[in-house]
Amino acid sequence: MPQTVYDVTTWPGASVSPYVDIGKVMNEIIADIKATQNTQTTRPGAVIYIPPGHYDLLTRVTIDISHLQIKGSGHGFLSEAIRDESNASQWVETLPGASHIRVKNTDGQSEAFLVARSGSPATVGRLNSIEFRDFCIDGVSSSKPYIPGNGKTGILVETDNDSFRIEGMGFVYLTHALVIRGADAPYITNNFIAECGSCVELLGASQVARITNNFLISAWAGSAVFAENAEGMLISGNSLLWYGSIRLVNTKRSSITANKFVSSWPGMVILEPGSDENLISSNQFFRTDTESSINNGKDDYFGLLHLNGNNNTVTANHFSYGVATQFIRPAGAVPTIVLVRSGTRNYLASNNIVSNVPARVVLDASTTETKIIYSAQDSQIQAFTTNYSKVPTP
Repeated sequence: MPQTVYDVTTWPGASVSPYVDIGKVMNEIIADIKATQNTQTTRPGAVIYIPPGHYDLLTRVTIDISHLQIKGSGHGFLSEAIRDESNASQWVETLPGASHIRVKNTDGQSEAFLVARSGSPATVGRLNSIEFRDFCIDGVSSSKPYIPGNGKTGILVETDNDSFRIEGMGFVYLTHALVIRGADAPYITNNFIAECGSCVELLGASQVARITNNFLISAWAGSAVFAENAEGMLISGNSLLWYGSIRLVNTKRSSITANKFVSSWPGMVILEPGSDENLISSNQFFRTDTESSINNGKDDYFGLLHLNGNNNTVTANHFSYGVATQFIRPAGAVPTIVLVRSGTRNYLASNNIVSNVPARVVLDASTTETKIIYSAQDSQIQAFTTNYSKVPTP
């Protein structure tokens, strides 16, 4: 049987210490796996284990095999922004811990991990069942808002893929934490992604993605979750903070449920045109002014929820608006809680609005057949169209 479990600290085939360049060691391990698992019937895959420790990555890891698990012994996250903005001289520790990889690429590449395999037809290049578990990818240094930041990416998946699993990971000080193209049934759960420009990006197209139970903390220039041309996503149970923003483009029949949003800016959920038949339910939205003095280009007319598309359902959400009047943009504006920007037959029901200032649900002129039921008082509904129906909250 070929070797299937590799410890980066003890594998005898390494040409360099993993503490000096863990990227080179992993590439050598992957080459060994390919050499020993070289037929269709000898490919069970392998595990690359990263024991607790601080490891420098000078060389990008390129993964072009399926059934590979890269795992450590804990995400080891530590808030480097808080460290860099505080007097940390009395702290017990000042670096992320557990299985901690410092991305110091000296090879001219920007990614810590590139997942890609060429081939034609596309099924030859398609990769399956790759897992990243329980270690920390650290961009080492950066500055707010982390875009463009240091230009580093934690994991970039370029090849069509199936059943990838990203679980228990820590990502910090990266311009892009996790980017996946052509994702089929990815499972992204229980991760701590913070102080990154963007947290999770599903590009090209994806289907039935699960993004659940994560802490997603992004700055004001990026998104906590971005997806385009997606079908059937489940985004649930996440805590999205700072600029807690989910932005979906041309995305259909997806569920955004039971998430906690805390943001200093509008646009916590943005459905771009082409986003139809989505469910937005049982979320808690809190707009605060922790860093509202910074203008990210979205004023208070944009809405905490910005909705384009048809036949979307917005139900049983709690919206809290608690911004001091001096931080409202433009000055004197009545903030928009939900903006139905375009589309037909969108349905808002049993939502609750709590605000320290007057606030509104707004229907733009191009919208048709919107239904608003017990989601705002009559004085809180502003419609620039007559093609809608309402039952105001008493």
